[in-house]
Amino acid sequence: MKVATVLRSGGDFGVANVKWLFNQFPAGTEMICFTDMKMVIPGVTVVPLINDWSKCRGWWAKMEIFRPDITDDLLYFDLDTVITGDIRPLLSLRPDEIVMLSDYYRPHNLMSAIMYIPNHAKKQVWDAFWRQPRYYINYCKLPDCLGDQGFLQLVLGDTLRWQDVLPGWFVSYKKNVVKLGVSPWANKRHSEGDGRLPEGARVVVFHGNPRPQQVNEPWVPGSYSHAINRLPKVAVAL
Repeated sequence: MKVATVLRSGGDFGVANVKWLFNQFPAGTEMICFTDMKMVIPGVTVVPLINDWSKCRGWWAKMEIFRPDITDDLLYFDLDTVITGDIRPLLSLRPDEIVMLSDYYRPHNLMSAIMYIPNHAKKQVWDAFWRQPRYYINYCKLPDCLGDQGFLQLVLGDTLRWQDVLPGWFVSYKKNVVKLGVSPWANKRHSEGDGRLPEGARVVVFHGNPRPQQVNEPWVPGSYSHAINRLPKVAVAL
């Protein structure tokens, strides 16, 4: 199994974000980055995107992790994921089916911020999307069927959920951490944190805004903003 992420040019993320994410994993972790940008990061295998995703929302580029030419089992992470504990047990898991998160605001929905994708499960998703790509891109725009994760729910129906596989490990920054009345990122409908990282949390999901570099938390690794600003700008569009 390899850790995977996706970087598409033209959005909020760059090569420095890939390096920052990769640096959070234990030594020896193999990472694949699917991208339309050039980069050289030791330990990261660059896999060029084979499709042009520039005319749609960036999350649709995640479809490439289901490509049939990449035969590894993949453990996918969004680029704004923060690892706060020992995740070696996660890296050694080998479920027989796709595992996704339960959406933090709509728990009946799937969330694609972190996914385990066994190789044998890719074909169903890949074939379904490319039968009607424009239809799905246009259809999946509503809160209950949004983007790539809405499409995946249409195709898969349901999957194993990380919150059931590893209870307490995966938390949302906006739901489980920030405190209402204190953090500008809290909202009355969903936020239930007390301002601290929940005990036992090992992975923090930053879905949408804020990004990790926008918050001042002691558990965000490696002086995020400083590291991002200091890294050389080596990315160039292909």
